Amino acid sequence: MDRIAAEHSVRVLAIKGPLLEKMGLRSQKISSDADILVEPSRMSEFCTILASYGWKDRDVRFAPSILDPHSRTLIHEEWPSDIDVHSYFPGFFGKAGEVFDLLWETRTQGELANVPVLTASRVANGVIALLHVLRNSSTAEDDAQYAELIAGLKQDMDPVQLQSLGRLADVGRIRRVLEKELRELGVDGPFDDLTAGELARWEINRTSAQATTGGWLYAIRMAEWRSKIRLFVRAVYPSNEELRKDPGMAEADRFGLIRSRVKRLARGIRTLPSASASLFKIRGD
Repeated sequence: MDRIAAEHSVRVLAIKGPLLEKMGLRSQKISSDADILVEPSRMSEFCTILASYGWKDRDVRFAPSILDPHSRTLIHEEWPSDIDVHSYFPGFFGKAGEVFDLLWETRTQGELANVPVLTASRVANGVIALLHVLRNSSTAEDDAQYAELIAGLKQDMDPVQLQSLGRLADVGRIRRVLEKELRELGVDGPFDDLTAGELARWEINRTSAQATTGGWLYAIRMAEWRSKIRLFVRAVYPSNEELRKDPGMAEADRFGLIRSRVKRLARGIRTLPSASASLFKIRGD
């Protein structure tokens, strides 16, 4: 990806994954995919370029998000790993182009598979990884990675790094989202850089149980009147073809599909009150 981007004069940064290990921000683990961040204005163009090399979008079940679309997952029949191409990273509420420009300005060089690649700075990679860990309900693995990230960032947080972190917090508008972490790392306030609606979006997305229900409610609310009923039906009763796009469901029989529908409906009913209450805060967005 780094080579193809350079050949077409597209600015691309490798992020997360094994680079975090090389930067001392996480212990060694096997990555399930590769993540890259591309300059937002050329996201579509770059994916078209990748298509000419055999990369295509992974076919996944449609699920609207409370946050703006930010990535595309690409696959290649001759490669064993997906590639997530990001135009911005969830958790940043600053203008996508301005955030990328800062990440590009402070970029560094890393190494993957004995090949030099451009990547975000150590501080920026740490922030992106923190946002990734915090954007959904945490697991034991997430908690462990979170502790590693904080410990790693603290270890080399000199005045220059602290200034860089503060600047990224301002441009990226992550002060409210990462208030606890920024305080712990030594960044001074204020931390009220989000609107009530923006904070509600993040909180809905952060709670994975609410995220799907909230996404559908938000999509229905924002849709034109003639599309609202169609979206509602699709949310409550997706087609068998859609259900089979879920992991492990490709070969599901009739009873497997019924069980999946029942679980989805039960989860939707359970999370509807909290998702609706959170969604009410976004009415001004």
